[in-house]
Amino acid sequence: MTATPRPRATASTRAWRPATEIERALHEAVMDDDRIGYLRALATADLFHYVPKEHKDGGGNAYVPADDSQGIWCLVMRTAGERLPRRPRFVVARTSLAELADTWPGRRYSLHVNPGTPAFMRLTTGALDRRRWRRIVREETAELPTDTRPTRLLTTAAGPRTGPLAHALACGAHLSVANGVLWNEVGDVYDDYGREVGLLRESWGTATAQDWQEQMDALLAGRNSPVEPEFALDIRQELAQANTGAVDADLWRRACTAVLTDMEAPAEADAVVQELIGRVLRYESRFRADGLLPPDGFVRSAVGYDYGRAVSFARWGLSARLCPAGTAEASILRAGELCRKAYGSWEDFSAGYALGRVLRFDTEEFGQWYAKVLEPHRVLTSEPGSPWRTIPWRMPSTV
Repeated sequence: MTATPRPRATASTRAWRPATEIERALHEAVMDDDRIGYLRALATADLFHYVPKEHKDGGGNAYVPADDSQGIWCLVMRTAGERLPRRPRFVVARTSLAELADTWPGRRYSLHVNPGTPAFMRLTTGALDRRRWRRIVREETAELPTDTRPTRLLTTAAGPRTGPLAHALACGAHLSVANGVLWNEVGDVYDDYGREVGLLRESWGTATAQDWQEQMDALLAGRNSPVEPEFALDIRQELAQANTGAVDADLWRRACTAVLTDMEAPAEADAVVQELIGRVLRYESRFRADGLLPPDGFVRSAVGYDYGRAVSFARWGLSARLCPAGTAEASILRAGELCRKAYGSWEDFSAGYALGRVLRFDTEEFGQWYAKVLEPHRVLTSEPGSPWRTIPWRMPSTV
């Protein structure tokens, strides 16, 4: 394995800024001629390469080799912060150092990471090199569950970090942090073109621009999630405002029954709501123990789960080429506005998002559906660079 010579500072490299912590670590390794450090930085990073859209749509997964300026055949990979601008005929495919070690097309190709930047390194790819890649990946990912990307906050210096768009993107940060992707980007890819297309088709029944718009409208209207949680939470919120404080569980239950009786709802509806109230109370107790709620806190609304997902759904749709950039950005901004109207703080919103998620999928198992919202909450409320600590919740000029 060889590396490029230690670079000399030029006007262009002095102007370059690492987009994320990943590029910063790679650049430091290049400057120190630390090839092992470079591989360690790559071990948990996503790597991206570009393929023709028609090739990917046709089921092709092969890497597309390139001939660099020195006549060396190579495969070009880029980290998240150094992906190229959106191009109509090309889409992004995600891989990893571990996957490359197992699927490398042949020794004749070298690996070029982030060419044209100060974070560039050229790596040889013989059997011993790839064995080293596997070892380093094992060491760096030993504490991660199998096939799990690290939960991490990734901020790109090139993306919005203040203002309404940054605020709205931060409303989708639960999923961004859980998936280890950039939170503050509206670009060509959220994650990977093929995965986005598959996710939208298989999990959302979305394969066309019309499908995408219908689902987005449902999310922004709070109609994607079941209606019963919001019904019960709305009644408790009204009781809390009338009683200026916490609401006794029995009073909440009786009030829901009374409203359903006035609506002439069937008896089964009351049974569903009563069971739901018990689940909400048990989840809120766990939320308080885990810091998702303050000791005397309760969730005012779960609609944030739809609004927060709308941010990611917009980015997925843009990646899958189901909507134009302007439509995706407008949807993201609308989701942020709705979040601000429904909640009073980042923590308030996060608890509502978490409750909506676990009521929909967790069934009180407190497994991955819960862990994948609790871990991002802790990251976003604690890390100094988190948008939840740098962007104010209230934005008077846009509300």
